[in-house]
Amino acid sequence: IMIRKFLEYIDQKSFDPISSFIIKDELNTKIWDGFKMKENIREDLLKIANDFYDSTDLTAEIKDIILTGSLANYNWSERYSDYDLHVVIDFKEVGDDFDMIKKLTGYAKKLWTLEYEIELEGYEVELYIQDENEPHTSTGVYSVFNDEWNVKPNKKTFEPNEKEIKDKAEPIIIMVDDIEDKFDSLSLEDLKEKLDKVWDKIKISRKRGLEEGEFGVGNLVFKLLRRNGYIGKVIDMKRKLYVKQFS
Repeated sequence: IMIRKFLEYIDQKSFDPISSFIIKDELNTKIWDGFKMKENIREDLLKIANDFYDSTDLTAEIKDIILTGSLANYNWSERYSDYDLHVVIDFKEVGDDFDMIKKLTGYAKKLWTLEYEIELEGYEVELYIQDENEPHTSTGVYSVFNDEWNVKPNKKTFEPNEKEIKDKAEPIIIMVDDIEDKFDSLSLEDLKEKLDKVWDKIKISRKRGLEEGEFGVGNLVFKLLRRNGYIGKVIDMKRKLYVKQFS
């Protein structure tokens, strides 16, 4: 009963992004001529990816540069989509400690993002360094490097199950709002425990969703939480907690 009562106070705008999961009739015409990437977009993406990779000082050979995610598929959104641009290398050419390599490449991405906020045709460019042996479940993958599809998307009949997405997202939204409300009154230990717990829930939802496929409920919950700002809230509170422990 308490949870139901609490849910009445959840801002229903938090669920508005669910409508952005609806499949479009065609690929984004700002980027594509039919199934061919526009040459000016391709050239810009190649330059951005190469400049980013050069900034890392890694010497492993670039195997591919790929565009994946919604802008390489029919589920793109005018408001929420961005370029998921991946520089693909063989991590074994860098070293044996894959966990450390992932941390270092993640750090390189953060440094680049802090210094550069790049948009093409109104969409931000999000960069990643991906191991070529990493499984990739996306149903749309375009090789910007080779100017061809690695995985050509097929338009599917898909309608997001709004109730199921809401049911899985609501407990996380409640947890985040609760931590935010109590942030200044909780002890550092309690804050860390609560933030770690909600972050683990978000990661588990994402992992399960990707195992189910791009349109898996868990993945759509993750996208909802990213698009409605709740993942950003958790990241911001984790940063504030780090500063708070030295204050």
